[in-house]
Amino acid sequence: GLDRVRLLWHATGYELRRVSVFRVGFLVREVLGGIVEPLAMIAVFWALYEGDESRVLRGWTLRDIVQYLIGVAVFAKLIFHNRVLDVAEQIFEGYFTKYLVMPFPFILLPLARWVQYTVLQLLVVSVLWSTGAWLLPGWWPMPVSVGAVLQALLLALLGSACFFELFLLINLTAFWLEVVWSLLLMAWFVTGFLGGRMLPVSQMPPALAGILEWGFPYWAIAAPVERFLGRLDGGDSLRGCAILLASLGVLDGLRRVVWKRGKARYSGSGM
Repeated sequence: GLDRVRLLWHATGYELRRVSVFRVGFLVREVLGGIVEPLAMIAVFWALYEGDESRVLRGWTLRDIVQYLIGVAVFAKLIFHNRVLDVAEQIFEGYFTKYLVMPFPFILLPLARWVQYTVLQLLVVSVLWSTGAWLLPGWWPMPVSVGAVLQALLLALLGSACFFELFLLINLTAFWLEVVWSLLLMAWFVTGFLGGRMLPVSQMPPALAGILEWGFPYWAIAAPVERFLGRLDGGDSLRGCAILLASLGVLDGLRRVVWKRGKARYSGSGM
């Protein structure tokens, strides 16, 4: 009810204050995070195209690829990161008991961290995109329409919610496993690659690309950029929203089951 909304609001404010305390860490983590990998891939594709802007590979010119990868660097910052949650650490250290005695649902505190992350990254992305458009007008990705921008943002935010549920689900496996951090890193790398963070999905073998277009990572990472640039239309966005909402429902259901069973066997420190 209304009390839970107020609690979420206050918890979100706390998370915003927490992440902004350490100035250098804030700059590296919140502003520069996720930029190095696309820059490295731009260098790889520049070498592959031999700097030739007229060369076309599978429907993409060098400028198209650069704009796509810049778009990924910007939009992927909206995707909830695998290192933002610390639920597994609290389970291992025995601090998780607090969630069992609080007079509100456990999900509210992790959800506040997602809201904080989303609000902060929307601001960072706005500044980053505006600065890049001013400094590199010829190479910076530009939207085909206002509608494309709104649809791209909707896809990215729904995708971020899916990643939030996925990473929370993996964190909760700490009730049984001791390799949670390895699983988180693997999930971040695999979903990023399959979602198009390193290269457009259409550059992959057609059979594989066709399969990946049914998964939420593609619609969370690559599709927002492609819609922004006009490579997808409004009908594609509707399909993507449907896939993301279905994925969100499945992930949320799994998370609820894991939480219920894990809570039943939790015994404090030493798990």
